[in-house]
Amino acid sequence: MNTIFKLTYQFLKYLEEITGFTYNEINIIIWFYLVPFFWLVLIDTIYKTHRFKIIGGGVMLLSLLVISDFENFSNWLFKTSADFLLLFDTLGSNYTISSVIICLFIPVVITFILIKKALFSKK
Repeated sequence: MNTIFKLTYQFLKYLEEITGFTYNEINIIIWFYLVPFFWLVLIDTIYKTHRFKIIGGGVMLLSLLVISDFENFSNWLFKTSADFLLLFDTLGSNYTISSVIICLFIPVVITFILIKKALFSKK
């Protein structure tokens, strides 16, 4: 788990360097905007509609227009997310393990399931 966590951290730090966004902003953009939007695209593919990506994309765009200071918002949401992950310490986990399971493994599994249903299911 530590290796996966470190590799993910290094990749996000690399994205920070090449984009100019902060580490926290990169986290929020990926886990709260890009990944969910990709899921909505896949769900639309499954149901042969454009409804989910239009509504979800609209909500995401609206949120970006309403948030006056994205860096400050990202810092707040990142800290809130980290606090949530730390709650799993009471179950014998730790921040690193919880982060890898909740932020990487679960989204990867969801993504693979959606890709399979969207692209490889019999129509």
